[in-house]
Amino acid sequence: MKTTQRRNYLFYLLSLLGHDVFYFAFSLYLIRFITGPLFNSADPDYNHRMVGIVSTIIVVVRMGELVVDPFLGALIDNTKTRFGSFKPWILAGGIVCSCSFVMLFTTLGHTNLTNPVLYLVLFTVLFLIMDGSYSLYDIALWSMIPAISTTYDERNTVGAVARLGAGIGQLLVTIFVMPSVLLGKGLLGGEQSGWLFFSVIVLGFTWFSALCAFFGVKELEPTHKESDAEPTKFREVFSIILKNDQLAWLSVSNWCYYFALALVSTLMTYYFQYIYGNAASYSTIFGTATLAVVISVLFYPLLTRRFSRKQVLFAALLVMLISLAMLFSAGSNTAIVIIASVMFLAPQPIIFTSFLLELTDTVDYGQWKSGKRNVSLTLAVRPLLDKFAGALSNGAVGLISLMVGMTGASTIASVSDGNKLLFRLIMCGLPAVMILISMVVYHKKFKLDEAFHERIIQDIMQ
Repeated sequence: MKTTQRRNYLFYLLSLLGHDVFYFAFSLYLIRFITGPLFNSADPDYNHRMVGIVSTIIVVVRMGELVVDPFLGALIDNTKTRFGSFKPWILAGGIVCSCSFVMLFTTLGHTNLTNPVLYLVLFTVLFLIMDGSYSLYDIALWSMIPAISTTYDERNTVGAVARLGAGIGQLLVTIFVMPSVLLGKGLLGGEQSGWLFFSVIVLGFTWFSALCAFFGVKELEPTHKESDAEPTKFREVFSIILKNDQLAWLSVSNWCYYFALALVSTLMTYYFQYIYGNAASYSTIFGTATLAVVISVLFYPLLTRRFSRKQVLFAALLVMLISLAMLFSAGSNTAIVIIASVMFLAPQPIIFTSFLLELTDTVDYGQWKSGKRNVSLTLAVRPLLDKFAGALSNGAVGLISLMVGMTGASTIASVSDGNKLLFRLIMCGLPAVMILISMVVYHKKFKLDEAFHERIIQDIMQ
């Protein structure tokens, strides 16, 4: 292995580590701060009203990103600097999103209680800045994969390294979140200060990782012929995506999987409370099973050397289907719940990496077909699909919880056996159907296998 490759693998792993520390801190714990110590006035109605308004702002902004992300990808593609297209946005986006993230863990000058209108305005502005800069950081960082790998094997390895770094970041933030809040509370006084201390630690990880990407990762000399086409015009963004038929079909397959994953992951807390019968065990069982995410991705390069990427992907999806069948029938059987949780989580990094690398290959396909190379615009489709699936699954979870009576002060005893069965059918059956659709679409419509991609690379090198 060349020295440059080893260096890139190390620094890219570190880059994704801090990226996912930020991602999970932002996705899981900002709302915990908002619904917890932020609004703690003596008026419960005021507290509930403000939490509801802030939560709505977050949902609206994140849904708006579905339209914005492809344009951010085009902006990154059109960026030409001596540092390349990606690094300026990784560094700037990482710094800006983490600084605004820290500010969101403050009371904004006590306006949360003294001036609610001003607080909501300031929160909206800061959240827009954080969300937009994070999207630039996220898209640019994942867009580096084709810039630091060229061959099929190299991309498999880089994808596995990146997912390993992301898995470690997810595990780290899960481990240090509560100890850091408690430490900050003890040092600074008050739960709000504890969460602020936590956010500063997240900032440190994010800055460190952005700097690792900027100074540590070295882009390879392109093996493809650089496109002489004009910069992508914003009005062309969606037409470019739709004209890349392999990207379009892969997106359909990918979205079905993302929706299934988001729905099960969100409903899992309900499952442990109302089906398994012990809500507290969610952290000990499902949280510990997260270790499988870190371990399983290590086998990805080994598997793809022996089997095709499609075979590896379908095997991982099959394991996920088996885990859903086990969860459906597990009830309160601890051994089956543990095994099913591990089997559900273990294939996730393999599936994610497979889809990500297939998406990366559609960059070359798009250039081969149209003559224009749109790296970040193409890879911006991944977070778009993720956010769209997440938004729909969140809405579905609200309807499902109402439908089966798992709301408010309800207990495992108050939920009827019929509703428990209905819940298990929805939680395990609907995602299983979506995964099967994903596999059928991929099998029937996605033709960009290793041999086809190799021919494309040879054509665009000429």
